[in-house]
Amino acid sequence: MMKTKIVLDAHFDMLLDVLTLRRRGGHAVMEERFLPGLRAAGVNAVVCSVFILDELVPEGALRNALDQISALRADLEESSSFALCRSAGECRAAAADGKVALFLSLEGAEPIGRDILLLRVFYELGVRLLGLAWSRRNYACDGVSFAAAPPVSSQGSLTDFGRELAAEACRLGMVIDVSHLNDAGFREIADVMKVPFIASHSNCRSLASSPRNLADWQLASLAAAGGVAGMNAYGPFAADDPSARTPEALLAHLDYIVSHCGAGHAGMGLDLCACLLSVNAGYIDEGDTDLFKDHADAGERFIKAVRGRYGEGEADGILGENFMRVFERVMGC
Repeated sequence: MMKTKIVLDAHFDMLLDVLTLRRRGGHAVMEERFLPGLRAAGVNAVVCSVFILDELVPEGALRNALDQISALRADLEESSSFALCRSAGECRAAAADGKVALFLSLEGAEPIGRDILLLRVFYELGVRLLGLAWSRRNYACDGVSFAAAPPVSSQGSLTDFGRELAAEACRLGMVIDVSHLNDAGFREIADVMKVPFIASHSNCRSLASSPRNLADWQLASLAAAGGVAGMNAYGPFAADDPSARTPEALLAHLDYIVSHCGAGHAGMGLDLCACLLSVNAGYIDEGDTDLFKDHADAGERFIKAVRGRYGEGEADGILGENFMRVFERVMGC
């Protein structure tokens, strides 16, 4: 029997809205707010990031992470169109059943603090990806600065705890995500990983100079490990010149990775935030917004363009199957 093709957005912060709107009395938030756009785009799998806002770090990080996961679980009871998945096999089964498969990822290790035992707790709650950092310092590592010239003080490598955390994540079968990790930490992860790792939502630094993007040596290391970089639709990561922040600019990043690393190492991690009520309240600078207003828009102006630009096999890989290859290897089938 032919397996269902997975179209995967490897990074979406929708749990912030799920929690916020459920606290306001909302129900079936995912079906009401996000399902129509995902269906229109043909997206049948999403990595839901657990992102902790600055004002909650450090004391509130653990509580907020648990609140986000609890809100997701409550919403799933009211949202028959979604399924929380713990393996690549569960993802394919959910998609074959007509559901949108959801994976959970920690975007930054702040909820863990420096307690390694908490990683197993999050694993049991369904978390299967670990982003070691957001763009700030935590007990595990330094996140990459958004500044054009990152301060020297933010350029440290992994801490001893960070090395322990990465090793334990690999032992459990969790995918390591290096988006937002600084260059020194990236280099160490690349040196020690025995399985593929990913950059779920990072573009190419050669085309847009933000330190959040990946330099050529990082792209080469990621590809050598069998990993995947997901194209990020945040405007400043697509082009330095605001007037050049267009879907075509994002497609240029995709072409760059394909030409330098091969089509098997490119993916989609759109990081759409402009459509999130909870993020728009002061977290997006005026003029620095997304290339697409939502998933339906991305479907029309990016996903369709990828299918028109590449052959069927390469396009399927870029739009989801490349990430699934990593998930199958690390999480299991």
